[in-house]
Amino acid sequence: MKRRIALRAGGLVAVALAVVAGLTVYFSKQGVPPCLFNGVNTWSPPTDKQVHHFLLVAPDHALCLFDMDAQQAPAGYVPLPNIRGITALEARGGQVAVRYDGGRGALVDLRTNHVRYGVAPPPAPTNDAVARNLAARVEYATMPGRLGFQVRRLDTGELLDTVSFPGYTWSPRAGPNPPDHGISLAPDRPELWVLDAPNSVVHVYDVEGKLAVHPRLVDTIKLTRKLTGVERPCASASCVRIGALLHSADGRFVFVGDVGDVIDTSRREEIANLEALRQSRVMLEVDWANGEPEFP
Repeated sequence: MKRRIALRAGGLVAVALAVVAGLTVYFSKQGVPPCLFNGVNTWSPPTDKQVHHFLLVAPDHALCLFDMDAQQAPAGYVPLPNIRGITALEARGGQVAVRYDGGRGALVDLRTNHVRYGVAPPPAPTNDAVARNLAARVEYATMPGRLGFQVRRLDTGELLDTVSFPGYTWSPRAGPNPPDHGISLAPDRPELWVLDAPNSVVHVYDVEGKLAVHPRLVDTIKLTRKLTGVERPCASASCVRIGALLHSADGRFVFVGDVGDVIDTSRREEIANLEALRQSRVMLEVDWANGEPEFP
């Protein structure tokens, strides 16, 4: 049975109005909960010697962790006081660097929840999305102004193929632009996943062998929500939903930023929807082993 982490039923309208009223303030008088989900506790890392896998999502003022091994259940949050407008994360040793507020930087230690301000920020995000197939020596790239993706040689940049989405259309005036701001190679099989934001679907391609150069469409997965509008709360100039894709390191899941869907890759269907991921496309995986974080 699918499980949805979201605000429901009668309280939805009231909560939505509170969120809209406090777009630039996260922990505000409107009472928006951390990770946009009630009952989430402050993050406390595992103390056993088992390996744990978490998705880390960054809406404003918090890092939210979800347990991949427990049906994406909330695992806790790290409060980020005075940090809003988060646009990028970067693993630095056992810590997470945060880019926020147009180019400021902070460093978060997930072992202690300590936040250090005034550090060099991660690089600014770009509108291009690229996945590199090192075995085939090609890269797959999307870009603003074009629905579909290109296949290029890694060493020379030579264009080898241009792949469109037959039966799907997009108008630049209708947005979002870029229309395919999400592309990811499966780590455990020869599959390429490409986000088609205007049509709210994900296209899956076979890239095995010779198909690495000329990918073959094998499936199209409909997302559970439209990829339209803006993230809320919103505290930066980059709140328009354009999406993002991330495979888990073991290939079990694909996470869809700005939509919230968690897709089981073996069944190619949604198994959960995370409200924090609906309101953010900034995410990474962190695994925990022997008391230390690892970033696969």
